[in-house]
Amino acid sequence: MGKSDQYIIINDDLMNDSEASRLRLLASRLVKERHNLENVLMEHHRMLRGSLLERPKFCGKPGCKCTKGQPHPPGLCLSRLVNGTVRQVFIRGADHERSRKEALSYKEYRQALRRWRMIDKELNRIWEDLEKAQEEAYPFE
Repeated sequence: MGKSDQYIIINDDLMNDSEASRLRLLASRLVKERHNLENVLMEHHRMLRGSLLERPKFCGKPGCKCTKGQPHPPGLCLSRLVNGTVRQVFIRGADHERSRKEALSYKEYRQALRRWRMIDKELNRIWEDLEKAQEEAYPFE
């Protein structure tokens, strides 16, 4: 039996060197992806926390069409959680472009952070599995 054909029995599981190689390859790929995500997370971008929504506007002036159920063109609204309560704030027209850009930066940041956390959990599992895959049985054969 050659070295690459050796099998190790751990907790009634059959592991071999090819399994350890597969785990190392997977770990290497995840480490690279995590590094790329860390670069994204370290970038300096202004961010606007929350979600942007388009909401109908009602001015409430007597005789206006909005008092009869026909709202004005929709306005941009920032919705976010503040002290456990959802707060909504209308965004001025002059700030729409900047608000959209900064809200998108926030969304991308949160997505990268979520993926980074998932990779970290997966790497922890891989390190544990790799330890099992590389463990020797005793007495040595």
